[in-house]
Amino acid sequence: MIRWHRKRGAFRAVALAGVLVIVAAACGGGGSKPAAKKAAKPVPKPKVAPRVAGAVTVGAEQFPKVLNDISQEGNSAWTAWMVGPALARGYKLLPDFTLQPWIFDKDCTIAVSSPFTVDCTIRPEAKWSDGVALTADDFKFTFDTIMNPKNNVASRDGYDQVTDFKVLGPTEFQMVFKQVFAPFRQLWAGNSTTVLPKHVLEGTDFNKVWNSCICDPKTKKPIGSGPMLVDSFTADEQLTLVPNPGYWGPHPARVKEVVFIPTPDSDTEVNAFRSGEVDVISPLPGLGLHDKIAAVAGAVYQTSLGPNWEHFDMRSDVKGLDHPAVRTAIAYALPRQQLVDRLVKPSNDKATVLDNTQWMTNQKEYQPNWSIYPASGDVGKANQILDDAGWKLQGDVRQKNGVKLQFTIGVTAGNQVRELAEQVIQEQLKQIGVQLKARNSEDILDTKLVAFDYQTIIFSWTGAPDPFGGNVEWLSAAIPKPCSAKDASAGNCDSSGQNFTKVRDPKVDELLTAANKETDPVKRAALYNQADQELATSVVTSVPLFQTPTVFAFKSTLEGATDNSTQDGFTWNIEDWTFTG
Repeated sequence: MIRWHRKRGAFRAVALAGVLVIVAAACGGGGSKPAAKKAAKPVPKPKVAPRVAGAVTVGAEQFPKVLNDISQEGNSAWTAWMVGPALARGYKLLPDFTLQPWIFDKDCTIAVSSPFTVDCTIRPEAKWSDGVALTADDFKFTFDTIMNPKNNVASRDGYDQVTDFKVLGPTEFQMVFKQVFAPFRQLWAGNSTTVLPKHVLEGTDFNKVWNSCICDPKTKKPIGSGPMLVDSFTADEQLTLVPNPGYWGPHPARVKEVVFIPTPDSDTEVNAFRSGEVDVISPLPGLGLHDKIAAVAGAVYQTSLGPNWEHFDMRSDVKGLDHPAVRTAIAYALPRQQLVDRLVKPSNDKATVLDNTQWMTNQKEYQPNWSIYPASGDVGKANQILDDAGWKLQGDVRQKNGVKLQFTIGVTAGNQVRELAEQVIQEQLKQIGVQLKARNSEDILDTKLVAFDYQTIIFSWTGAPDPFGGNVEWLSAAIPKPCSAKDASAGNCDSSGQNFTKVRDPKVDELLTAANKETDPVKRAALYNQADQELATSVVTSVPLFQTPTVFAFKSTLEGATDNSTQDGFTWNIEDWTFTG
């Protein structure tokens, strides 16, 4: 499954992720002044409940409207980070991007090669917070829920390859696939693969039952299988986690309470952290962010480079952009190194230009397939391509057959980093006769992207191990139907894919399909790199810019917290947190 930040639930196998940690010892102001900033607006004060002794307060930049993380409407990073500690998965994603069996007692195995059958076994001690055992029936119920066409789930990708789900006993099940399916582990890894409690949810309406609570709908008591429970939730105000006294894992949670409150933008989030209103933040990287956090006495700053990547997208059916030469010329001109130097390195000095759409720079499988486009941009080469393709400069804009190379560009309004990236790209593309007009909005991802109401756009995908989940960005069959703003708000968009640039390339389809069937990891990685080479040379609709660093800051009175740049996020080990306030 794919999530934007919002969240990308794509599955990626990563070798190592470096984490930079800085503990601040001083207090006072700091931070560089953002370039081209809009007129200052009053910073909204976060809604803060009375502090509870021993409770950790977290500032949340995006607050969920609903809690069901595997629904379309609940498919966001922050929802997963908040609800994830209450709901265990088959595997836990670790900060080094390996998979650790969680509900499973060991790694799932291939039981039969033909038909391709996978066997999974469950820890006998696993149970729900009401004392009922967590069994293979719960996995089967979850699978049936996902595959039920009446349910508005975020994705069925991968699950739709299962032809038979066999419950062999309380602690064992098997999945029989249509064909060899190499990324089978990813169906139960990551916080978008929540296992549902059959004994409390059977017969309920999936599209409504867990919108406002993670609870038994009959008793309204919290239900969970992880170290925490969702004790209370009020949309746009507060979500509270408390320890699950019946947690079956290595040890119960050590914090008394974790309270999430909305801090709707990075400025509000950082100000709440500096004033002591919140103890933990995980803002998007921003201009001067590191200095502002480092200036807070006792602040711990962590940043990681994980499978979260920023990209510049071009819709391939827009007049002008439907010419491959135009997209290729734009790719040559993009000043990617300038974006990294100005926007990313201040948050994480290990950041570099990203030259692959399938693997990240710190993965052993990474090949710089997009390095054919110079990191600093090559305006001369771009102009030559457009000249050769017959695009003539008339005034400031190139034209051909009555079509002008004038397009809109969109980012999330208020995101200072992306707004500056937008300006840098606009200025660079003027030099090749391509004009971009800003068309930003706060809901550009939630309504404009899904409606194909854009021409070029900058945003990021957020991921997890294995490129399989990213297939829905590239496969021809993964172009969804346009979704209206009304349907988007209701979570009723087409979930068949997220190919928003409308890639239609038979070679890409063939290579990605072959990768799903290849169980040899070396050969499989090579297939993904071949697909990436095709995307770089023939398709050129989504140009990788850089890995988006995660930023995780907390007071030094919180111990045990560690950043995790996979989709499991910074709450991945919440049971290990201890807080002295």
